[in-house]
Amino acid sequence: MSLNDDNAVYDHAGFITHSVEESVAFWESIMGFKAQPIGVRREPWIASFMGVPGADVKLVHLYGLGTHIEFIEFVTPKGEAVRPAANAPGAAHLCIRVKDLETVRTRILDNGGTLQGQTTEITEGIAKGLRGLYMRDPNGIMIELVETRD
Repeated sequence: MSLNDDNAVYDHAGFITHSVEESVAFWESIMGFKAQPIGVRREPWIASFMGVPGADVKLVHLYGLGTHIEFIEFVTPKGEAVRPAANAPGAAHLCIRVKDLETVRTRILDNGGTLQGQTTEITEGIAKGLRGLYMRDPNGIMIELVETRD
């Protein structure tokens, strides 16, 4: 039996960030998402739910580009900032199709993002003939950009 048999529906992807406010600023102004109000969760249920004893978190849901993402900041206990390698098991990324790859690349770099890879022509698969690259937002979250055909 699969989730499809239970009429399950995909809801969102979530990422841990060192600053919800910084994530909101970047993903709203640069990536075009709209944030809901930042929420606080510190009741005992959140520690049990997330499996992090003593969890006190700030979180925000952002909507845009046909999807929904969530950013969570642990107020306590603070985790160690880790920037997983692109090939590390468990590393994740968001893929966004864009019309003008170089403009988006420059905007991300000018606003605290960094390069993970270099702009490259894709030579196989469903995106064959398109250009793309991996970048990181200011919190280290990987973003795959793929330029669409006109």
